[in-house]
Amino acid sequence: MTSSQDPSTAPAPRLRPADLPFAGRPFERGAVEREREDLVARAVQDPDTRVLVLRGAHAPTNGDRLLLVPVSDVPPSTGDPARPDVYLGRLSDGTSMLLRTFPSDTPLPGHDGAQWDGLRTLATALDPEHTALLVTAQAVALWHRDHPRCPRCGTLTDVIRSGWARVCPQDESLHFPRTDPAIIVAIVDDHPDPREQRILLGRSALWQGNRFSTFAGFVEPGESAEQAVVREVREEAGITVDTVEYQGSQPWPFPRSLMLGFRAVAHTAHAVPDGEEILDVRWFTREELMSQAAAGEITLPGPVSIAHALIVSWLGHDLPESGW
Repeated sequence: MTSSQDPSTAPAPRLRPADLPFAGRPFERGAVEREREDLVARAVQDPDTRVLVLRGAHAPTNGDRLLLVPVSDVPPSTGDPARPDVYLGRLSDGTSMLLRTFPSDTPLPGHDGAQWDGLRTLATALDPEHTALLVTAQAVALWHRDHPRCPRCGTLTDVIRSGWARVCPQDESLHFPRTDPAIIVAIVDDHPDPREQRILLGRSALWQGNRFSTFAGFVEPGESAEQAVVREVREEAGITVDTVEYQGSQPWPFPRSLMLGFRAVAHTAHAVPDGEEILDVRWFTREELMSQAAAGEITLPGPVSIAHALIVSWLGHDLPESGW
């Protein structure tokens, strides 16, 4: 990403989908079409239907594209209620797509020689449409895996709406795939000189070494995303921010989050880590961030994450090739 504007005075631009690996070119989800009760059965009988297979959390690839095979070349569903066939939609060329999931050790004909990788690896390697397809497939597969029973009474639910909902046969309650909203925020100071303006990054207690990133947290019930930004920053870094500006979002199916990206302004330099979730916080000018990242003194998020895009958006140009 490049910018000819003064990055300290220009308004924070919203991140383009192209800047976010999981938010690239969408496919046709067919939300109306999948209401048909026979849609999955018809897709199974159609020789032109293709199947995206997930074996555990891994998908097969052929170069920069997913390996999508005819439905006749994939073993039928095992009958596991947590692994139903799901109609994913249509690709840009009109191809109907089904999802089938299997345990990680399942041998699968038609996939000999395929390279199997997880979404974190594939996100920046796949064609954007295939990335969007895989993100959706992983999210809905994990929902079926984790929520096959009614949360009210514990009864095993039935799959309906072509794999996009479940219904309890006992109390008739409907259940849909769950998405948990979370905020992630780049905190900057209000210095008027772009050479002196700084960004605040933190090191999580969950990370080893010198990893630093932007601040994040889940939106709580009864709370707006902007309120969550202010609360999380106060809790984790001990400072108050304002001018909270939305920049963009990224699905994060590990297992079911939607990351809402923001930039916020701090008017105080005194930041203190909470000592539990965040062990260290540091301010960086643009020059300090680049020099320390290039020298390996700090490790910043890799391009698979919206955190990377938020930092690059503030910085005004690409980071050194590093990250996790």
